[in-house]
Amino acid sequence: MAEIGRVRIRIPSSIKQGDVVKVRVLVIHPMEIVQRRDGKPVDKNYHFINRVVVTYVGKEIAQFETTQSISENPFFSFAFKATEAGPLKVTFLDTQGGRYEGTTDIKFS
Repeated sequence: MAEIGRVRIRIPSSIKQGDVVKVRVLVIHPMEIVQRRDGKPVDKNYHFINRVVVTYVGKEIAQFETTQSISENPFFSFAFKATEAGPLKVTFLDTQGGRYEGTTDIKFS
């Protein structure tokens, strides 16, 4: 899994100030699911993304709590209002201390 933690962010090619921008983000991650034996979860430190934090021009604009029921290499989509040019950063945190970040610049055309 050499690619684990690679983040891809897609935004529209043309953005105007005040636009509501749809963002699509993908992170490469195994998202290990909980295993069960005799109907009970197997005690183990499962490896999955459990939190996503989005910042825009240095301010947190969204935070998502997730569970292990999300598929491998999860894809997230959200929208925000582009009020000023600057960086949009998406940070993924996993249950084993992994921190994976992707950044893109919001520019107005």
